Amino acid sequence: WVGLGALVIILPLLLLSGTLIFFQVRQLNLPNVFIYDRSVGMLSQDETIALIDQIWNQNRTIQLVAGEDPGIQYRLTPKDLGLWVDPLETAIAAYSVGRTREPFADLGAAINGQSRIIMPVLYYDESLARQTLESVQDDLYISPIDAAVSYDDGTWVALPGSEGRTVDIDATLADLSENTFAILTAGSIPLYLQTVPPQVADLSPLLDEIESVIEQDLRLRGYDPITDQSFSWSVPDEHKGSWVRVDPESGQVSLSIKTGDVQQLLSSWSRDLGSDRSFDPELETESIIEGWHAGKTPTITVYHDPTIYTVSPGESLWSISLKLGMPMWYIMEANPGLTIDTLSVGMNLAIPSKNVLLPLPAVPNKRIVVDISKQRMTVYEDGQVRDTHIVSTGVEDSPTMAGVFQIQTHELNAYASNWDLYMPHFLGIYEAWPGFMNGIHGLPLLSSGNRLWASNLGSPASYGCIILNLAAAEDLYHWADPGVVVEITK
Repeated sequence: WVGLGALVIILPLLLLSGTLIFFQVRQLNLPNVFIYDRSVGMLSQDETIALIDQIWNQNRTIQLVAGEDPGIQYRLTPKDLGLWVDPLETAIAAYSVGRTREPFADLGAAINGQSRIIMPVLYYDESLARQTLESVQDDLYISPIDAAVSYDDGTWVALPGSEGRTVDIDATLADLSENTFAILTAGSIPLYLQTVPPQVADLSPLLDEIESVIEQDLRLRGYDPITDQSFSWSVPDEHKGSWVRVDPESGQVSLSIKTGDVQQLLSSWSRDLGSDRSFDPELETESIIEGWHAGKTPTITVYHDPTIYTVSPGESLWSISLKLGMPMWYIMEANPGLTIDTLSVGMNLAIPSKNVLLPLPAVPNKRIVVDISKQRMTVYEDGQVRDTHIVSTGVEDSPTMAGVFQIQTHELNAYASNWDLYMPHFLGIYEAWPGFMNGIHGLPLLSSGNRLWASNLGSPASYGCIILNLAAAEDLYHWADPGVVVEITK
């Protein structure tokens, strides 16, 4: 009997030992080992690692719910929120069951159906979570709306401001940090939202001051130096009302004029110019805004669009130049390869804008008009006739070009080497050819000392310039600022 009792004791031990050796050799987890709620018993370590990564990292999602609004939800991976279960470390923890100092006790418990639960080894990277929440914050951000004014039935009324909304990232991260595992297993986390108050909530107390600011007359003047035509526009009250801004700290009322709105106004006002004119393409709207802020009425230039001219039979480049009031070399420059020999009937020529002949800012209150047919010059200042003069223009073989030009240069006594003569009080108005300026001047003087054409005033006599008597030329020289427009008619 003693031998039988020993055998009863030894056999279970041998069986347990054999079982342990089996699990050790096969490197399997013991039965009834769970990682949280998923059994990994009888799995190898590689199988356990793959299962953990699939269940906790690959297939699991976390839903972000924006406050109490069920319509706003984001479904993310745990990694998006900085959550990651370490498959290797978790698998090692599961494999260690039964391989402690009491292996027989662990094995016996496993065989008897007693579960051993291993918690996943979870890591949390708050920086990744913050980065994701910041992108969500951009999507969900609703700007607060400052109080505004509206024109209703002849009266300005105050419209209250409204709150905006944003994600409270710190509060959401605090919840995620405190309940990391619970959020991972539940698969959802609330996004904490907070209101964003408007900077200006109510304009009612400032209505009188606002009305005073809106009543400012913001006008814009357009000037066409070619036709000497002026335009005037005024900003509608509804635009000024939309520009009202109140400093949240000082309560000061001002107009915050928007560049885009000014561009829209210019587009609307340009319809008054017709189909062949527009505003200066180099116009900067900022200069208009600066002028309004300074209490001024800015003036902008009306620009004549380039045109196309079709050559008719019998026309030459020179005759087209005279007809259009555009020096020949400008036309050639706008049409590469064009020469007097390559011109042909039916050819379409690009004609530059008339404004190219006015390179300087126009002086709007002064103008010189020369009538070739009457051989007269009329000088205007502030819309009134200042002077009239008898003149001599170019002879038939070297005519004065009709067109709209501009005072560009002042030379006290210019010298013309082609004719060996001096031109007192010379005012250059256009380049007949690059470097060769036609203009207005007093009776010329030959180098020999002879004064020319004194008896010819009132009849064509020059080689293209406009001739005045000496006193008139000197007076005009000092009066005509650079930029004064010179209009020459046939």
